[in-house]
Amino acid sequence: MSKQMELPEIAWYLLQCKPRQDTRACEHLTRQGFECFNPSIEMQTLKRGSIQQKVQPLFPGYIFVRVKAGDSWTSLQSTRGVTRLVAFCGTPCRVSDDIIVHLRERCAAAQNTQALNPGDRIHVKVGPYAELDAVFVSMDGEQRVMLLLNVLNRQQLVKVPLKHIST
Repeated sequence: MSKQMELPEIAWYLLQCKPRQDTRACEHLTRQGFECFNPSIEMQTLKRGSIQQKVQPLFPGYIFVRVKAGDSWTSLQSTRGVTRLVAFCGTPCRVSDDIIVHLRERCAAAQNTQALNPGDRIHVKVGPYAELDAVFVSMDGEQRVMLLLNVLNRQQLVKVPLKHIST
């Protein structure tokens, strides 16, 4: 990094991490006294006929770190899980505080995203309605769903086991 470059007193920067080591990198950076932000959301997914909770990063392979002007840049890059400091033409990629605030708000608002929402198109895989397309209406308990099917030119509301559908 060039000595002529004027760095702000404290700012956010972008780090690229090794594959699937974002959390590890954040843990090690936090132990070194850096503030880290790994934007992620908790969402429901439909997998093998059941709804599962899963935390997914918004930017897989990247984390944000808050660095003071006097901090060691070499310790950032030598941290376990970190590949490199993202830079353009040798200048570290500074991220605006407004962007970090906005991302934190979006992550907080997006928590617990539903796997199935009313109006979603669903495909029935097995059972008496196999190979039919339907519209998701609601959950009926934890293992059944209410679907709207077009049967004999009439819309019918039917209950189907969750494991019999796919999106």
